[in-house]
Amino acid sequence: MVKDTMSLETTGKDSVERLNDLPFPLRCLISVRWVQPDEAFKSGFFGKRVHQNQSALQRSCAEVADIEIDQVKAIAIRTMPAVIREEGDHYSTLLMMFDGDLCRYCDELYSEDVKPGDIHLNPRNGCRSVIGYFSGIICEIDHQTLRRTMSAMRGDGFEWNSGKSYLIQGHGSRDALDKTGHLWSLISLVDQLLAECPYLSSGLGLDDQLYRRLALSILRAEGLVDKIDQRWRGTAQKWSSQLDELIDFIRANTHRNLSITDLEEQSCYSARHLQNLFRERFDCTPMQYVRRQRLNSAMEQLQTADWNTTVIQAARDCGYVHLSTFSYDFKREFGVTPSAVLKATRLQQT
Repeated sequence: MVKDTMSLETTGKDSVERLNDLPFPLRCLISVRWVQPDEAFKSGFFGKRVHQNQSALQRSCAEVADIEIDQVKAIAIRTMPAVIREEGDHYSTLLMMFDGDLCRYCDELYSEDVKPGDIHLNPRNGCRSVIGYFSGIICEIDHQTLRRTMSAMRGDGFEWNSGKSYLIQGHGSRDALDKTGHLWSLISLVDQLLAECPYLSSGLGLDDQLYRRLALSILRAEGLVDKIDQRWRGTAQKWSSQLDELIDFIRANTHRNLSITDLEEQSCYSARHLQNLFRERFDCTPMQYVRRQRLNSAMEQLQTADWNTTVIQAARDCGYVHLSTFSYDFKREFGVTPSAVLKATRLQQT
């Protein structure tokens, strides 16, 4: 149990041993560093004035690794006890507790206890966070993106209060675990991808998946999931002119890393309907179709390249951040590397 006063005498060797007893939230230990708990959020990673350590505990330390979930800033962290205040506009902190002691979040309006397995969306409104020995994932959530995601999922009549705290409980009953399992499964996927390659988690739309799963949890907490499901049932389940326009939109935006939320927003069809209709017409998922169009655009660019064109330029023009991810997708699609196509093009030109 964490004391609110944080007058914990756990410094020195015993505290390090207690910290080492906690499992690290990811198996892939890339670039792990030792820092003060509040230092994990500085250096511009989570913006300014986000975390300030107010713990009376001396020599408190944290073991931290930065991770990529596409555009979402996130860290895997294992830390000693600390008291932290969070501030900052336009963002909230998503805390996913993997293991450790009880954590308590409180301000003038609420007080909530977070236990292992729980997920907590914390508005950065100066609340006091009393953290025990803790292992978990912490993400920075952009309010505008989350609000847009909920709207695209047809929660468009819901006025989300970004200053409200949400506790998604995952410990206890099977029903409680189901509420958080979809978010934890995403972290497990990220862990598997990082174990294979540091860049594989980029370009797969995992940030959109994170926002969609979080949006679903909030809409469920507000009791809106059944209403949204009924609203989607009224959508026509056949190909329409709206979907023809969606195809034109995809082909005109091969330079963007489009997400399923973008497609929902553009077409006014649900992700489920899009999955069924794209499989029926193109024998692939919507996101597979998007990736094919981006790669087809890259192939065309490489086959008509001038002497100033590079593979990196082709990758960036098709919305890829990492060259290794682009090369992997390109070879899987066409059976040849992009550099080989570019080389063949230049040989023909000469």
